[in-house]
Amino acid sequence: MKTFLTLIFLSIAAHASTIFIDSGAFDSNDSGDPTVDLSGILHRDPSWAPALPGSMWISYGSTGFPNDPGHFTPPDGTVVTFATQFILSGPITQAYLIVQADGTASVNLNGHLLTAAATIPVIPCPWSPLICVSSTESIFTFGSLEPYLTDGPNALSFAVTMTGGESFGLDFAGRIDTSDTAPTPEPSTLAFIGGGLLALAILRRRR
Repeated sequence: MKTFLTLIFLSIAAHASTIFIDSGAFDSNDSGDPTVDLSGILHRDPSWAPALPGSMWISYGSTGFPNDPGHFTPPDGTVVTFATQFILSGPITQAYLIVQADGTASVNLNGHLLTAAATIPVIPCPWSPLICVSSTESIFTFGSLEPYLTDGPNALSFAVTMTGGESFGLDFAGRIDTSDTAPTPEPSTLAFIGGGLLALAILRRRR
């Protein structure tokens, strides 16, 4: 009886995936009112920077453009936390996050504080370190995000605080790239296996 030994050589094939993190009405908040976007019936304050690519300014009510129906100004010190969740798989190869808010905001990733809200009232909005104009937006790079990102579920939250003025809102956008690695047979190995199986079938028919 002859014994055939087949050796299977595996290669590591990388499969990249991208997660986009963008603010929108689908994000949750703890105010008791639904999250709304300020890009349709309701509008952003005209003094704010445009929404970041792929995202929209959000709030928990008509707190953007002062002329919108039902507009209201949250009392100073009001804090509303907006949250989003996402799932990652594999090593992280690239990441960034950009945040702008009015009044100010703290940013928390998986229980780790990335930046704190301003500690003093801010009037007008451009004076805050994280606020509604592009020159004062907070930009988080790969180095500041990667240590706190996990393989699996992730939670990102933004505690927006009213610090003066008449408008209130949040806008954020980011991207995370991961690389999944999995063993897959080389094409030449697959051909070798197929040939071996064919030869085995021929030998069996001859017996």
